[in-house]
Amino acid sequence: MSDHYQTLGVRPSATHAQVKAAYRRLVKLCHPDTNPQGHERMIALNLAYEVLGDPAQRRTYDQQKTGTLPSPPPSPPPQLWWQEVFQPVDQRVRRILVTRRQQLDRLAADPFDDECMAAFSQYLGACRRTLQQAETLFRSQASPPALAGVASGLYHCLNHLQDALEDLHWFTQSYSEQYLQTSEALFRRAGEQRQRAWQAARWAGFS
Repeated sequence: MSDHYQTLGVRPSATHAQVKAAYRRLVKLCHPDTNPQGHERMIALNLAYEVLGDPAQRRTYDQQKTGTLPSPPPSPPPQLWWQEVFQPVDQRVRRILVTRRQQLDRLAADPFDDECMAAFSQYLGACRRTLQQAETLFRSQASPPALAGVASGLYHCLNHLQDALEDLHWFTQSYSEQYLQTSEALFRRAGEQRQRAWQAARWAGFS
């Protein structure tokens, strides 16, 4: 089993901030958009940060390394993961991506109208609950090695959606156009990562 600390180039005593900084630095060097040979490396980096970036998962991982916990159960068969994780997560992702434009158009009619903003804030709350459901499902089962590329695309998609919704939340607090612009760019990246996941799924024989 690969060592997540070695993957990120940090010591087991590294702080959360140091783990996060190492991950961000390595992602910039290995991201497939800038390094065509970095796909497999990105998968390893994402897996390492998914574990070490979460305090509870990191504790469990450290205990497993010292032999105080049994090894985790094997990852589910690809078909099962596809049906029980990818498909329900993707449905929720698509719901957020498809509905956002209509909601933004409604808000653009008069963003300073209290009723319009209240309706938009309610919509954002629903999106965040939907995203939380998707993230919980995604973490519920380890992805099979055969679908690692699919899981990687979905992982980045969920991260971009989280950041996009956060920017829209800040827009409702400040009315700053900058938050709308950055959220739109993040939504676009989320859509691209979703497409990347589906492309990897087709390569793996799923579609």
